[in-house]
Amino acid sequence: MSDRKRDERIAIMLALLSQRGELQVRFLPKGLGVSGATVRRDLAVMEETGLIRRSYGKVVATRRGAELPVSLRHSQNTEAKRRIGALVSSLIPSRPLVVAMSGGSTVGFVAKSLASRPDLTVVTNGLDTAASLMVRQVVKVVVTGGTARSLSNDLVGKEAEKALRSYRFDYAVVGADGISPEAGFTCHSKRGAEINRVMLEQADHKVIVADSSKLGRMRQAKIADIGSVHTLVTDSHASAAMVAALRKVGVATTTVVIPASGSERGRAR
Repeated sequence: MSDRKRDERIAIMLALLSQRGELQVRFLPKGLGVSGATVRRDLAVMEETGLIRRSYGKVVATRRGAELPVSLRHSQNTEAKRRIGALVSSLIPSRPLVVAMSGGSTVGFVAKSLASRPDLTVVTNGLDTAASLMVRQVVKVVVTGGTARSLSNDLVGKEAEKALRSYRFDYAVVGADGISPEAGFTCHSKRGAEINRVMLEQADHKVIVADSSKLGRMRQAKIADIGSVHTLVTDSHASAAMVAALRKVGVATTTVVIPASGSERGRAR
């Protein structure tokens, strides 16, 4: 089995744990459609990374609602993130621009869509973001210094903040783990929130990207107030009431349509 399939199974188990609190190991092979040996290997990976605790045929999450490793986030809501990335890249004009981009799985899809743009200079603290931008070797990529966070493969701290404050950005594209009109844009990590906040403060056009699972959630670290961001791009599974509330406070909220068939083309509304 590929690492992607494994990560998809782990994401499913974590979602179930979030709903139920604990899982019976003996039921997992049938539920996931794999062998008992495969489930045991998956659980070993989850235990090694501190996601679960095993005892007496059961597994429980070590921290419910905790930040997932970025490798697992890449396998969640992939089609939504791909379409968000394509739309955001179309919003950035085709002319010489300086763009700030954070780390994160959804921003990573924006980076993939921008990788063929020779007119861009992108400053990022995201190691995965930088790698995606460098694939075609045409975007000028500047990576901040800082301290690496292994969960998200990004750089944080005073050195990263200092590097970002030395620029003025035409656009900033930043991910968020939680979005609500009351709490604003939030994420799991206080240090990550500080970096994202600086990117937005230094940008003329502020863009947040997040799949619909992030709407209505609140995480511990605040990135920005809801009205301080110009544009949110999410997907069509977002609550209509939540989208309306965000638009009411001045956030231009665009949803990319996720069709029933993967062969259909996405649209924006």
